[in-house]
Amino acid sequence: MFRRLSIFCCLLLLFTADASAQWEMLQKVDSFLVRMQRSNVDTNYIVRPKGRLTVRLLSNFSGAHVDLIDREKGEESASANLRSDMKWTLTSSINYRGLSVALSVNPGHVFDWYHDMEFNINAYGNKMGADFIYQHAENVGGEMGDSDLTLQIPENMISMRTVNANYYYVFNHRRFSYPAAFTQSFIQKRSAGSVIVGASYEKMVMKLGKDFDFLTDGDTNLMNTDLLGIGVGYGYNIVPNPKWLIHLSGLPTVVVWRNMHMEDDGYTARGSHPFSLPNMLVTARLSIIHYHENRFYGITGVLNHSHLGQSGADMTDHLKWRIRLLFGIRFW
Repeated sequence: MFRRLSIFCCLLLLFTADASAQWEMLQKVDSFLVRMQRSNVDTNYIVRPKGRLTVRLLSNFSGAHVDLIDREKGEESASANLRSDMKWTLTSSINYRGLSVALSVNPGHVFDWYHDMEFNINAYGNKMGADFIYQHAENVGGEMGDSDLTLQIPENMISMRTVNANYYYVFNHRRFSYPAAFTQSFIQKRSAGSVIVGASYEKMVMKLGKDFDFLTDGDTNLMNTDLLGIGVGYGYNIVPNPKWLIHLSGLPTVVVWRNMHMEDDGYTARGSHPFSLPNMLVTARLSIIHYHENRFYGITGVLNHSHLGQSGADMTDHLKWRIRLLFGIRFW
């Protein structure tokens, strides 16, 4: 962090210096970035791109899906199938030797299609990395009912706030690269895989929408869950030829701490569900990248899935997904 702040201050000084001083300072910044980019990797498998400057255009699509099953005396009494609106954002990013700046535009907000909010923080490194996703969905709709009757849930009846976070550590980080698949700051030359360990956290708060909060007295929380899991997974980068990269990885984590409360439900209001192995948090990733001279394009996907509950008790399944289409050009 201190290094990046120092580089930013140097770039600001460029605007106050004359042409020769600017060039000299720019060379020093470039040399510093070269040293900062050096990594302890096996260059037979992973290398840095030749181009110093990379420009990417990204189109992001994301959404969420929740399934709820309510059981009484071990038998299913009701279920609900909920989903949020799909979000679409356009992003452009500029990366110079690992130092990047990005700008995102949400057409849905610009044209007033919806008012949901979501932001992602992704830090992909060869050795370790993390994701942080926050979503506030005001328009959550779907269906609910039992074996005899199914009712439609208006899109403005329920609002949902979720936080998904996960951390990973790669053992074979000298030969296997997450950044090659998701940020294109490295290039995977040969196929390689690695065992991955990590931790996942999810928090979900579901409330009545502002137009329906008169239906309850006081607290309008319909559901409030916290899940924390740790686990072991595996990732693999497939390089069939120099023009293609296919990435597949999965990190299942067993829930070691959980808490769940539901409105007017005596069983869950007392605290946590009984522990069972199906209580899981799973992070799955996919990436397909095609290279052509100094250009590349592809698709990436990240899926976060949580399962809480056991046979004979209430169950909750939450699926959060994001798909990204990308196009990039390298210069110099």
